Amino acid sequence: MIGWMESHQALSGWAQFFGAMLALIVTYLTAFVPLWHRKRQLKGAATRLLANGYEMIESYHRTSAHFLPFPLSIRTAALTMTSVADEIDRFPIFELEDQGSRSVARYLVTTATTLKTLSLFLDQIASELESREATAEDQDMIRTFLAERLNLMRAMLSGAELRRPEWPAAS
Repeated sequence: MIGWMESHQALSGWAQFFGAMLALIVTYLTAFVPLWHRKRQLKGAATRLLANGYEMIESYHRTSAHFLPFPLSIRTAALTMTSVADEIDRFPIFELEDQGSRSVARYLVTTATTLKTLSLFLDQIASELESREATAEDQDMIRTFLAERLNLMRAMLSGAELRRPEWPAAS
């Protein structure tokens, strides 16, 4: 075999060509495999953050039916929602590959905004309950507002088309 290879001069050029191509492919893969791995890790982390945000709202909605609200429990829920929103805000959203209208990046921004809105709402309710006892109406109001946000999150995460709210026209 070696004798045959030595007798054909053109074969060495082809061997060099294939060796150079193999070196280029290995260099390309070595350079881009970490980048592809990072993008996959970011996507997984973003998905876990979305699930965490959803679970935060769902958990408080589920448990709030079992007790009348009192300021400390409401402030604790608001702080927890704020901490999850802050965690989402620290995530490098713009490193995610897809930035479209139904992308994980947009869903993360919406989830953080929803959690911050709920936190503001709960803080306001907690301030009102400092001077009086909570009623069943307060509990219903909180659960209704949470249910609306929870339905938004469910629709968003299930891929349903979300529409902007239509405001009534002034007459």
